[in-house]
Amino acid sequence: MPIIAPIPRTERRLMQKTIHKTRDKNHARRLTAMLSLHRGSRVTDVARTLCCARSSVGRWINWFTLYGTEGLIS
Repeated sequence: MPIIAPIPRTERRLMQKTIHKTRDKNHARRLTAMLSLHRGSRVTDVARTLCCARSSVGRWINWFTLYGTEGLIS
């Protein structure tokens, strides 16, 4: 069962563009986490890959679920 709702293709492309263009590396990290979860990665694996706590990934999921990509901006 997916952890986050499916992300439309156009939104995924916009997220990928933002990852490459933004100067805010924390924002890019949070977007990367959501894309990884969308692809089926587990929270533990995403946290390990991004060198952060699982609770951080959980918080990002909550922000993304409530506010979309705007919720991931710092």
